Amino acid sequence: MKKAIILAALVAMLAVPAFAQWRVDIGGDIPFYVGIANTSVGESLGESIPYFIPFPNAALSYQFDLGLVSLGLGAKMYSFIVVNVLFPMAYVEMDFDPLVVNLSAWGGAFLVFGLVQDTSSERIIVPDLSVMFKAGSKKTLRLGGGIMTGIDLGGSQENFPFIAYGAIKFSFPL
Repeated sequence: MKKAIILAALVAMLAVPAFAQWRVDIGGDIPFYVGIANTSVGESLGESIPYFIPFPNAALSYQFDLGLVSLGLGAKMYSFIVVNVLFPMAYVEMDFDPLVVNLSAWGGAFLVFGLVQDTSSERIIVPDLSVMFKAGSKKTLRLGGGIMTGIDLGGSQENFPFIAYGAIKFSFPL
């Protein structure tokens, strides 16, 4: 029995590289609307952002390509020019060439570096839903937008902040 488990684990480890690869995403998010939704009242308040403020970001993930659906695990970083924030992330992506729908969740632990150095473990997860169009000869350029919110896993939450954003990124395998 023990040999069978070891053999199955070895086969699984050797089979994973056949349909998995490293992926890099480099780009920027440009928020254009910010708001907060109250679930107990059923109302939301929001306002357009009148300024063009891009937030550069990068991600490195190990992607499992299952055909139409891809799964990924990795790390993502946002740069706020003088402070950078790195955190773990996971995603599910559906590729309807040239349309790509990505649902990701990131957070839980944060490494802050730059002018401020800090490590934090918070019970906050940020779900992020984006829709992008692939462009370019190799289809590495992606243009689109999305919406993200914050979920506090530490207790009940009545208010959900949200941000709608436009995005541009380059996504390519290593």
